[in-house]
Amino acid sequence: MNNVLQLFLIMCLLIFLVLVFVFLAKKRLNLKYALMWILSGISMLFITIFPRTVDVVGYFVGIAAPVNTIFLFSGMFMMLILMTLTFIVSHLNNRLYRIAQSIALLEKRVRDTENATKLRY
Repeated sequence: MNNVLQLFLIMCLLIFLVLVFVFLAKKRLNLKYALMWILSGISMLFITIFPRTVDVVGYFVGIAAPVNTIFLFSGMFMMLILMTLTFIVSHLNNRLYRIAQSIALLEKRVRDTENATKLRY
């Protein structure tokens, strides 16, 4: 890997990690969701600093070209992100459903109370 490219990638990854921590500090990102981004940033930083790691991992997995190793792990990382986001959306959808039911029950209770009060007077 070219030294200029390596330095550029290291700087970009450090900026990325700083942004993640800034978003955490400003409460724009929850810690449980940021951990995935922090771990991926650190792993990409490690691979950028030590590029021979891709060759070694590819050799143990049985992949001949380092580009294919990067492609495989990029696809796996994207699947992990999609799975995480699907989990989050499903959880929020269930919460929204329960909240809507609670609001409907509270509105019914308020209407029943108002009707009972009107009947008394």
